[in-house]
Amino acid sequence: MARLAPKTLKPSAESLDDFLNAHNDTRAPIDQMEAEIRSSRFTLAKHALDEAMTTSQHVRMLRFGGAGVIIEVPSPDWIPAVRMAAEKLISWHHIFCRGGSSKSSENPSVGNMEVADFLGNGGRVLGVSQSPGQYLPSALIAAADVRIRIGTPSNDVIRKTILTLTGHKARRMPPDIARGLAFDVIAASIRKGTLASSCVRRLVAASRANAAIDPNLADVPVLSEIHGYGAAGEYAQRLAYEFSEWKAGRTDWSSLERSVLLAGEPGTGKTTLVRSIAKTLEIPLISTSVALWFSQTNGYLNEVIKEINRVFTMAAQMAPVLIFVDEMDGIPSRASLGSRNRDYWVPLINHCLTTFENAISGNTDKIILIGASNYPDLIDPALLRPGRLGRVITVEKPDVDGLAGIIRQHLGPDVLDGADLSVPASIGVGATGAEATTWVAGARRRARDAGRPMRLDDLVREIAPPDPRSPEEALSCARHECGHGLAVTLLGPGAVVSLSNVMSHGLGGLTRTSMPRATILTKTSIEAYVTTVLAGRATDEEFGEANSGSGGAYASDLGLATSMLASMHLSMGLGGSLLHRASDAEARECLRHDPEMRRRVESDLNVLYLRAKEFVHENRDLIDALAQRLVVARIMSGDQMRAVIAKYRPAPSPIVTLGGHHG
Repeated sequence: MARLAPKTLKPSAESLDDFLNAHNDTRAPIDQMEAEIRSSRFTLAKHALDEAMTTSQHVRMLRFGGAGVIIEVPSPDWIPAVRMAAEKLISWHHIFCRGGSSKSSENPSVGNMEVADFLGNGGRVLGVSQSPGQYLPSALIAAADVRIRIGTPSNDVIRKTILTLTGHKARRMPPDIARGLAFDVIAASIRKGTLASSCVRRLVAASRANAAIDPNLADVPVLSEIHGYGAAGEYAQRLAYEFSEWKAGRTDWSSLERSVLLAGEPGTGKTTLVRSIAKTLEIPLISTSVALWFSQTNGYLNEVIKEINRVFTMAAQMAPVLIFVDEMDGIPSRASLGSRNRDYWVPLINHCLTTFENAISGNTDKIILIGASNYPDLIDPALLRPGRLGRVITVEKPDVDGLAGIIRQHLGPDVLDGADLSVPASIGVGATGAEATTWVAGARRRARDAGRPMRLDDLVREIAPPDPRSPEEALSCARHECGHGLAVTLLGPGAVVSLSNVMSHGLGGLTRTSMPRATILTKTSIEAYVTTVLAGRATDEEFGEANSGSGGAYASDLGLATSMLASMHLSMGLGGSLLHRASDAEARECLRHDPEMRRRVESDLNVLYLRAKEFVHENRDLIDALAQRLVVARIMSGDQMRAVIAKYRPAPSPIVTLGGHHG
């Protein structure tokens, strides 16, 4: 049974000092303690405990009637020294020191009877752990009178420790000098018989040698400079704003969306985005992966769990911090497990669930957790619930603007200054950011080997494969695209961004346009648009004969023209009837079952195609002149095309369509 505390207290105590002096203090001064007690480990723990503990907490521990005390430490390696410091502070009737080394004996269900016996008899019970709720008896957690949390040692704690051990004051010291360092590393760096400045230098060197922190963020752009990330980029920007608000004290840490899973194909830039977040937030980045958990251990379950604990414990010591866990699909879903390997994986999955939840819950541990996977469907759904990894954000391949931004980022501000990079980017749509980086490196190499500055053509040659077409076929495709481009320019439904005569993604060329974002369409604007779409086929026929280049997929020239006219008749009420028969998406399908509507749409197509042929015939020489240039250049910006048009045709003439005049 517990030794009972005295039941009476002298009522004459009028101050805290009187109260404390009323009890015999059998503790020896630090200079009279045993050598092992006066070690740097004890001294560091003592000063850290003194800073973390308030006067009222100290008083509460000394009161009669028992006291349950919990001390939360940054990591398991703190536990022995903190216990030693706590025992010199006051006498305890029972102590629990648990770091999670044994699943059977260090869990909340073990030790509750002892807690009840000692506290019930007025004793003092101490629990020390890096995760009290996970390892200490549940009765102590529920009945604790005092809760003390020791964080990463402050510079003040380090200064006091250095002064105690060396007798010298440490003057200049970097901010948060102990951040990210293990307890024993800090203690080993502060040595008796050395100068205070030497202790500081050792701590700085230990921080630089900490391989867990990603040291290669200098070459990573900040979030304001990255491109092509879509929803993932929006999340990163919002996180940066929320983090700045928290840092300024205007919001609570719990308001941050501090855990997500980034999903996407290899090369889409998930790792780069995470590194950019860490650089923008100016916080340490701990990069790990499921594969590392296994490769850095012998693969046994307890060893893998220890490695996971090591990573997250280290993170807690350096918070605020970003943990990046790659290859999350390496942990299988419990639904896919067979009976043979279930006993291995289920405890590991459950440990990950608990670890992730503990890391990002509440306001104590300032940890941002971002996972990544190429195959998010393979991940256990429980890992993706709120409070763990949370939602899945897909990192898509960048669009034209995104690719152009990535290319510009890697070129720098001075190379190809003023060039319209959307032109080569439009050729490479469908590529990843990693591929765009490779293009820039290849273009630099081409220019260097030629002994000249880089040209836009160097970039195009890296992006576009060699042209397998005959000269005649290449010219035919160029004329087709120039027919589109000239019609768009002169008929006025939009503006040409670029013309491409490069084979890419199954296309012989591409006319990239910028159409006004009109919320209202008229019959005139629809017919003008369809005329420009049909101008490519009209050009084919003008210079030879019609070919398959305008047909094929729903997104082909003929597919787009048919869909637009079907919607005009069946959905928009602009075809002579007010009857609404289908949505835009359903209009094409209605043509399959309505012969009369097919005839009406085809009649409009024929009339507009005739207008397109007339337009092409009137501008035959201009189309050919544009095409001859495009064959050589392979790509042409909208400005370059308009400059050629200005030489041949200073002012466009109005074009008559079914809906009236549209100049």
